[in-house]
Amino acid sequence: MQNFDLNLLSSLDALLAEKNVTRAAKKMHVTQSTMSGILRRLRDQFDDELLVRNGRRYDLSPFAQSLAITVRQTILQIDSTISAKPLFDPKKDRRRFRIMASDYSTMVYLSAVFRRVEKQAPYLSYDIVPINSPIDNVRSGTVDLCVTGNPYTQADASSDQFLRSDTLFSEIYCCIVDNDHPLRGAVTLDQLFEFPHVVAQFGGVTMLTNELKAGPGRNRANPTINVSTFNVIPTLVHGTRSVGILPSRMMDVAAERSGLRTLDVAFDMPQFDEQLIWHSRFAYDPAFGWLRSVMLSMNLK
Repeated sequence: MQNFDLNLLSSLDALLAEKNVTRAAKKMHVTQSTMSGILRRLRDQFDDELLVRNGRRYDLSPFAQSLAITVRQTILQIDSTISAKPLFDPKKDRRRFRIMASDYSTMVYLSAVFRRVEKQAPYLSYDIVPINSPIDNVRSGTVDLCVTGNPYTQADASSDQFLRSDTLFSEIYCCIVDNDHPLRGAVTLDQLFEFPHVVAQFGGVTMLTNELKAGPGRNRANPTINVSTFNVIPTLVHGTRSVGILPSRMMDVAAERSGLRTLDVAFDMPQFDEQLIWHSRFAYDPAFGWLRSVMLSMNLK
């Protein structure tokens, strides 16, 4: 601490994140020559190149790679410490939270949270952004929290020393069809796969619905419509012979639910837990603690 100029910490964070002097300078609102001078000082400070030229681009040195996450977390912790208020009055205080969530989480869960919060904390604001590299974005501070049912994201969060998670509720998938669909009674997997499917597929995510497989020895190259959101599945199923697979609670908010029905199936449908993933820097943030307590108190039926 005695030998390091703490004024350089933000610039070091920008250089490690951008791996480029010009972009780091733009991020810090300084000239490129100023950032080049800061990089020279940092190289002298650490006795390491930090940014190593590789052709037309720069890569982080092994030492710089070891610094990147820790420096980012230090910046976030400092920012959280100096910006946090010692008390939070939900009736008066203003705060904007940036939340990463799927269409399912937003329609089924966050909508209920916001209805409750609106009455208790009328001046809180929110930015809802789609799921995209949730662990990286929560860790970097791009978003404040993430609501997700992806078990792989949840496993990554549980193994990250900087992240925390809470289980919000459990959910099970269901199969939906048009009211006039020929499937009736307790439907078997083989019967299910005799019809086209409409399913959600998200980039880079292995869906639990992929666990559903028909019996061996049968041709299952039936037509499938893959979509990027759950909320369009009821629309695509309505008036067709397709089977839609989506979380059960989506049927409660589906606009076409009066023209659809849920199949009775003779097999176990995949299940998942919806979790809240957040950064440990918020552990003593009164406003975040209040919102988290409301979210954990929701009892979805």
